Amino acid sequence: MLVLQPFLQSDLGLMMFKPGKTLLSELAKMSQGNRLVVMPLPDELVNVPSGKLNRPVFPDSLNSLAGDERLLEFFIDPTVRRRLGDFRHWLERIPHCQLSDGEYCDQNLTVLECGRGAVRLCWHHDNHYRDTPSERCIELAERNVMLFSQERVRQQLRLEPGRAVSLQELGWWSILNGVYDQLPDSVISELLGTKRKTSGTKLSPRRESDERFTDNGKAVIDSRVKAISLTIDPEPPAMFMARPKELTWHSEKYLQFVRSLPCVITGKTEGVVAHHLIGHGEGKMGGKTHDLFTMPLAADEHRRFHDDPRGWEARHGSQLFYVKRTIKRAFELGALV
Repeated sequence: MLVLQPFLQSDLGLMMFKPGKTLLSELAKMSQGNRLVVMPLPDELVNVPSGKLNRPVFPDSLNSLAGDERLLEFFIDPTVRRRLGDFRHWLERIPHCQLSDGEYCDQNLTVLECGRGAVRLCWHHDNHYRDTPSERCIELAERNVMLFSQERVRQQLRLEPGRAVSLQELGWWSILNGVYDQLPDSVISELLGTKRKTSGTKLSPRRESDERFTDNGKAVIDSRVKAISLTIDPEPPAMFMARPKELTWHSEKYLQFVRSLPCVITGKTEGVVAHHLIGHGEGKMGGKTHDLFTMPLAADEHRRFHDDPRGWEARHGSQLFYVKRTIKRAFELGALV
């Protein structure tokens, strides 16, 4: 499957392609003298560069989240946007003017913000729509937000390319990133299969604890997410021992939560590890400190720290600051209660 930029010759009634020598031979092998199917590029592949795809990709547009208008407000929320990554970088990979009318386009491209999103335009169309964006321009800008968001969720969940992200997978992604509170109520109700509260009758009695009938689906998710807890004992037995054994707090669930946060230095959300505090009276005798004293670091940043801990802290500041901020974030999101 090839992705090629067409060049229209309206006066001659021709459409030309310029695949280059290598892709031309590929095209000859594909056709084997037969006709070829020419089709518009699916929206989900809008920023795929021209050339040969490793394998044919036909996005499942019918089940695509990009068509769910309820999610636009969720995806443009500043907190959600930070979890998704750089929208502008995604736009700059689009190799053509999105408002091309087949007549004239400048060879230089730029990004125009309009409505609640942005579009990739040539200089000619940017000058034309910068002050008065058309309805089509605004529609494409919002569509780009939806397409970008779906692609980033798919990448972060490591799903196969071209596969539509389900609403359930989006719900899981929002929980991992601590942004499920921003989901619309209708989406949460659909995820949980909840219904509006109704009074019980003699024919259809119900229990008050039945989660299928609730006015607040977010509260249901919140109660399920708060699986990590600290039990406080004001008078633990070890207080009354002369030499209590030193215990280290371990929690894989808490480490999983830390790994779901963006790197405290780079902001990356992929390949994040839970770095245990080193020094500052912790991590003695080759053992790790409590799992509570951790912070999220990208893998490459984690490697740089271990290469030169003192130099790293000289550049970025004390680990204690980032550990404290991570613990504070855990309480804010309800991971620790």
